Amino acid sequence: MDKAAKAIPYCVGKWLPSDQAVLDKWLQDLIEEVDGKDSTDCIDDVDAADGGLEIVGLEPPVRALQVLIETDSEVNMFFHQMFRQIPAKDPTCKPHITNYRLMLRLINHIMTKAPEFNESGLVGFPINAILNWPMGTTGGFAAFLNDKVNVHFKNILNHWAIFLKSEESRYVLNKGENGWLGTKALEHMQDFVTDFVCDEDKDYYGFKSWDDFFTREFREGIRPIASPNDPQVIVNACESAPYKIQENVRRRDRFWIKSQPYSIYFMLANDPLAEQFVGGTVY
Repeated sequence: MDKAAKAIPYCVGKWLPSDQAVLDKWLQDLIEEVDGKDSTDCIDDVDAADGGLEIVGLEPPVRALQVLIETDSEVNMFFHQMFRQIPAKDPTCKPHITNYRLMLRLINHIMTKAPEFNESGLVGFPINAILNWPMGTTGGFAAFLNDKVNVHFKNILNHWAIFLKSEESRYVLNKGENGWLGTKALEHMQDFVTDFVCDEDKDYYGFKSWDDFFTREFREGIRPIASPNDPQVIVNACESAPYKIQENVRRRDRFWIKSQPYSIYFMLANDPLAEQFVGGTVY
């Protein structure tokens, strides 16, 4: 790896760890949790003829994705290609998901899991971790430009959101090593009790779900809004920071190239209103 490559952040936004070793370890642990290591789904070659075999216990939207993959010839081709095109970066190949059936089982397992605290690196969006390698292949790129695939993944994410908004998701709000209310976690969230609306005398500090904890509110006056009446001031939400600012954006551009220009008509789904933003700035 050259110096230029090392200077590029591995995962912008920190929704996944920047350390590939941490991500590989997390993924391998997940594979072992679902017993993928000893499953026939973990073999390197799952042929199209193997499709249609029932995977027991899939949640409805995950089952629907399996049906799409196994009944739509184009989607089936993409999902076989993406796993065959994964480079063997790790000689053991253990962390790599080798076929779509194991992918489905891992995604299904996530549907009843909330993100845990991990001092080594937060895997805040585990489905991204599962798709990390296959999505970056030529087949994966084609698959995730497919509208039918994206509709099914939207349904999967909405299904997971229902769990994250439920009381069952609070199991990670504990004082253990991987709990969000434990000593190590609170060291990374200094002044948690004084900054955020919560009650440390209640179970789970009074939070109703993982989502309630994750979108917790500041106490009054803790985070005043800068220039609330000035429309020229952009306030970043959720302690975020701008990823990219692109000036003089075009109607259409090669948005997939490395420098990442932006194509207004593609961003706004060819809406007639897109024309007024041509030549403007994307923030």
